[in-house]
Amino acid sequence: MTIVAVRADPMRSRPPDRPLVVALVGVAGVGKSSLAGALARLEPEARVRPRITWWQYLANVPAMLPTFLQIHRPFRGVLFKEMKRLLRLHVLHKLVRETKDCGILVFDEGPVYLLARILVYGERRIQTKGFEDWWRRAIAQWAAELDVIVWLDAPDGVLGPRLRNRPLHPFVYTGDRSVQALLRAYRDAFARVIDELVAAGAPHPWIVSTARGSVDRTAYELLARLQALREGAGGTPA
Repeated sequence: MTIVAVRADPMRSRPPDRPLVVALVGVAGVGKSSLAGALARLEPEARVRPRITWWQYLANVPAMLPTFLQIHRPFRGVLFKEMKRLLRLHVLHKLVRETKDCGILVFDEGPVYLLARILVYGERRIQTKGFEDWWRRAIAQWAAELDVIVWLDAPDGVLGPRLRNRPLHPFVYTGDRSVQALLRAYRDAFARVIDELVAAGAPHPWIVSTARGSVDRTAYELLARLQALREGAGGTPA
């Protein structure tokens, strides 16, 4: 993996005990989990892929009930999967606000991924006034929390074999056109979410190609940039 281009905005002011909040973003097979794992091995102060217990979810359901009702206006069917994703976003936001025990907090299936997934699978059911109001609040909320967005990508010709080599992965039984269509849908969704986050004040994404090179090399390069950002040095184009 190699960082081929970076545009980094100046570091925004943050409390000294608050971790750097990083979102790894990209379609399936692009290497998010591998990169997250490499960052965890290299940086003891990084908390990667933070776990959330069922109890945390259950404890936050009452606070989300008004939001669950809101997104169903006007009613177009029960949004079971969307409610689960909204609940996870709510819990992740609380986790970001409450985390004080690490220097870098890294999500690989975090807020940007969840927002994009809502767009990919929501269809007409989320085209309601209530959902649009929630969406604007969510974009503004996460734009204020994210310090770095790392957008990973690779050509479809690289991603296809990677996905089909995964045991029990649904893409093993999917044709090339279906794979390409789903990858395109996710890329479009990520582009929209990131554009809206940036418009709301989030930093511009760091662009990373995972077509060639080693995951350890990319992790070293990315970690160096993150550490520079933590120290207030900002970033420079690659």
